[in-house]
Amino acid sequence: MLPPYDSVPGALIAEIFRAAGLEPPQPGLITMSAQLTAAMIASGRFVGLLPGYVVRFSGRRLGLKVLPAKLASRRIEIGIITVKKRTLSPLAELFIECARDVTQSISDRTGPMR
Repeated sequence: MLPPYDSVPGALIAEIFRAAGLEPPQPGLITMSAQLTAAMIASGRFVGLLPGYVVRFSGRRLGLKVLPAKLASRRIEIGIITVKKRTLSPLAELFIECARDVTQSISDRTGPMR
């Protein structure tokens, strides 16, 4: 199971294979849903690539097994965008604070974000 190669995660996966001198595989199922991918892998009938956070947060509960593979580390930047001259609601401020806390805790475990 893989995301479509014309999506951001799919393009990153294709790049990983090409960097190793391999053509990206033709997936049996294509989806953008990490939850669906994790559930199908957990069924035992599929393999797939998932972001590390999915395995960290759901791997044990779903019984996922990480196969040993050396992949080049690649991170993408994610930002928070607000509308100019608009006051954020208390809920939006809380969400942003929580998102920063979560990304900081992940960064602390995996090393500095690039």
